[in-house]
Parts: sequence; structure tokens; C-alpha cells
Amino acid sequence: MGGFITVFILILFIGYLFTCLFTVPQRREALITFFGRHVRTEVNPGLRVKWPWPFNIVAARIPTDLRQVNEMLDTKTIDDLFVSLPITIQYEITDTGVFYFDTNEPVKQMSIIVSASVRKYTSAKEFQDLYNERDEISNAVIADVKKQILEYGINIRRIVVDEPTAPREVQDSYNRVRASEREKDAAQNEAAADYIRRVKAAEADKERNILIGEGVAGFRQSIAQGYAEIRRQLVKDGVDIIVADRFMEEAMRLDTIRDVGDKGNMVIVMPGNQNDHAMSTLLTAQPILEKINENREKAKNKA
Repeated sequence: MGGFITVFILILFIGYLFTCLFTVPQRREALITFFGRHVRTEVNPGLRVKWPWPFNIVAARIPTDLRQVNEMLDTKTIDDLFVSLPITIQYEITDTGVFYFDTNEPVKQMSIIVSASVRKYTSAKEFQDLYNERDEISNAVIADVKKQILEYGINIRRIVVDEPTAPREVQDSYNRVRASEREKDAAQNEAAADYIRRVKAAEADKERNILIGEGVAGFRQSIAQGYAEIRRQLVKDGVDIIVADRFMEEAMRLDTIRDVGDKGNMVIVMPGNQNDHAMSTLLTAQPILEKINENREKAKNKA
């Protein structure tokens, strides 16, 4: 009977000695208390030693890796739209003792403070700004709450502000506004393009008219030179100057009538006695043509 008691006491003693041992997992810290008072924080992972129970107790093993909390915030923008804004708070515990012993529900407290700060900044933004300035909002909120959250033993690494979600009717209305703005921009771009096309066409017409004018001027100069050469030749062949001038005048008139007939859609009003004048000119031209032919025959005979 005495041996059995001895073995039993020995087993109890060995079991009691095991209360001096404890383990610390990776990325966790063990908080050791002495009759309820925090006396030690074990940060090294592995098998560790402490005073046996009840002198030392492992009160908690607190994770120190990066963690996150997801929140869905209902907020109002400056343009009076109520939207749902999803955010993700990424944090790490830097002071496990303060986190566990000094604060009641520190993660919840952190979420409340961050949410209030996000609402403060988003209430001064328009709905479109919540899309375009999400990084700016995140940085501003971190700068606003970082010092206060450190008092809970928590360090905020990052706040991810996701895309806001508005009620369906608000989204439809917003999409219509954006579509009308895009149509307005497209109309302005089309008007600018049409203006450029008209300007380019006007410049092209200007260049074309200049070239046409230069061509007409050259054509008229050639005609004038041709008439002058014919007149000189008539005078050289012995035709009277006055008769030669009348002949050239009538020739130019007939050329004009011919050009009008070629182009069409034109009307020339002739004086009433123009036919008699033309007949007399043709009669006058007969001896001129005979004189020209006579001179040509003489030139051929001399050759």
C-alpha cells in the first residue's frame, strides 16, 4: 500500500514539473502572468520554461503576423448620395501586452475608429471622387488614426478602399449622366473635326483658285500675244492699220461667241445692228485674206 502511494505521488510530482514547460508557436508571443499580473512576454518560438503552476500561467498566445479586418461602411457623399463602401484594414500587433491586458476588444475599437475617419473624409467627396481618390483617402485615414491606434498595441499597415456601391437607381442615373457627357464630348470632337475639314477645304479651294487664276492669266496673255502677232503680220503684209484693227476686233468677237457655245448656259446680248457690222467686216476681210495668200505665194516662189 505504501509503495502505491509513493508511485502516485511521484507521478503527480512529474506532472507538476511539466507545468514548468510551455511552447511558443511561430509568429506568436506568449504572455506569462504571476497570480494574474503580467510579468513576462516570451517572444522566442519553441519549448520554453517558466515557474510551475500556479506561480506562472500562460495567459494567452497573441499572433504577431499581418492580419486584416473587412468592413462595409454606409456613408453619404457631398452630392447627397448614400453609398456602401467596402474597406479592408491590414494591421499587425506590435505590443502584445497592451493589446491583451490594457484594451477591451482592441480590434473592434480599431474598426470603429477607422470607420469614423473614413466617413469623415468620404463625406467631403463626390461620388466620382470615391473611385478616383481611393489611395488618397486611404493615406489620409492612416495618417489620421495611426497614432491613436498605436495606443492599443496595433500598427495599421494599410487600408484598402474598394469601389463604392450605390443603389441601382443611383447607378442608372449616374450612368446616364456620364453617357450624356461622353456624347457631349463626342459632339465637340466631331464639330472640331468638321471645322478642320472645312478650313482645309477652304485652303485647298484658295490654292486651286490661285492656280486657276494663274492659268487664266497665262492663257489670256498667250491669246493677247497671238492677236498682237497676227496684227503685226497683217500690217507687215500691207494691210491698212485701221482695217487690220477692225479685222482683229471681229475675230476676237467671233472667238468669244465660239467659247460661249462650247460652255453653254450663257447668254450674250448683241446690239441690233451687229449682224450688218459683222457682214461688212467679213467683206473687208476678203481682200485681206487675198493679200495674205498673195504674199505667201511670193514667199514660196522666192524660195
